[in-house]
Amino acid sequence: MFENLNDYPVDPIMIGADYFAQDPRDDKLNLTVGVYQDEHGHTPILQAVKEAERILVETQVSKSYLALTGDAEYCNLIGLDILGSAFGDEWVTAQTSGGAVALRVMADLVAQLPVSPTVWLQTPTYGNYIPILTAAGAKYRGIPYYDRIRSKITFERMLKHLSHAKAGDLFLMQGYCHNPTGADMTADQFDALLNVLDERGVIPWIDLAYLGFAQGWEADSDFARKIADRFDECIICITLSKSFGIYRDRAGALFVKTRPADKSKMQRAVSAIVRSGASHAPDHGPSVVRTIMGDPKLKNMWLDDLETMRLRVRGIRQNIVQTERSNHDADILKYIGSQSGMFSLLPITTEQEHALTRDHGIHVVQGGRVNVARLKPDDISSLINATHDVLGL
Repeated sequence: MFENLNDYPVDPIMIGADYFAQDPRDDKLNLTVGVYQDEHGHTPILQAVKEAERILVETQVSKSYLALTGDAEYCNLIGLDILGSAFGDEWVTAQTSGGAVALRVMADLVAQLPVSPTVWLQTPTYGNYIPILTAAGAKYRGIPYYDRIRSKITFERMLKHLSHAKAGDLFLMQGYCHNPTGADMTADQFDALLNVLDERGVIPWIDLAYLGFAQGWEADSDFARKIADRFDECIICITLSKSFGIYRDRAGALFVKTRPADKSKMQRAVSAIVRSGASHAPDHGPSVVRTIMGDPKLKNMWLDDLETMRLRVRGIRQNIVQTERSNHDADILKYIGSQSGMFSLLPITTEQEHALTRDHGIHVVQGGRVNVARLKPDDISSLINATHDVLGL
């Protein structure tokens, strides 16, 4: 039977990690997997997380199942903190195993609608969107968001392509710290986008994966709040794995805003889809988040550590710009300094990307994505020199 299996596509991030593991060179550089690292190359456990885990060990009295949609207190704390006054009774919420499961629940729901809408995607965008939508059987189309070689958002082209969207379609976008480009819309651009979505009756679906890494936790919630304030129907998927440094513990949430008459149906639909898939969400990561968010002292401790991570990533970006200018009297990578989050796309072709790895031992995700958060101070010159070399500069 299994000889009839089709060849499944391999995640480009995992391909990059495998190639790195197979590279025998001692001076190789891994800029593939999307985790934060400190200046020593470690992904630290935040002190607030350690303290919350200690509290849970001492106070948790059961490991029994939660409701299908998870811990309501966890969802309420996150909803109020991120969405503010826009969060109320009209929302259907679910605790999920990271943001990917929240995305998959909604992809399944969209695909099961009597008239299946089209999900419109920024291109390039997060590499797991298409596998998730494909596995669910949802329809999707990509529209241009960013020019990799020119290192610029193609905003007007994106709006032009959205003119083909129909009422009831969805636009799946990201908040701050766009993955893989690092290039975020300005506030004015985001407002213009929402105008187009509103005029065409397209439902906004936003994925928040790096809250706190651009301008800070509060400021990074702004895009989601604008959507929640304005639209009667919208979808917000959240992962807190990066913001709390609990990658393997998988803390996420799904928020769906509906019209009052549709809320009970949406609640049943989300519960049924969760039951047929993840069944129940793992609770350790969300319990850690709930404990921190509900304790002012722990929350302040966590926000301080989040700010430290944000400033380190921003400092790396500025260091890249300054080092290139100092060592090469050039500004090829200047755009990296104005971007946010862990990722940026190098302005190189596929052939040049292969040369970067073959000739210099620098491993990036297919498409030229680099995780700048993995750069230690001594790595910055190596990346700049190698990029200039493959560009023929």
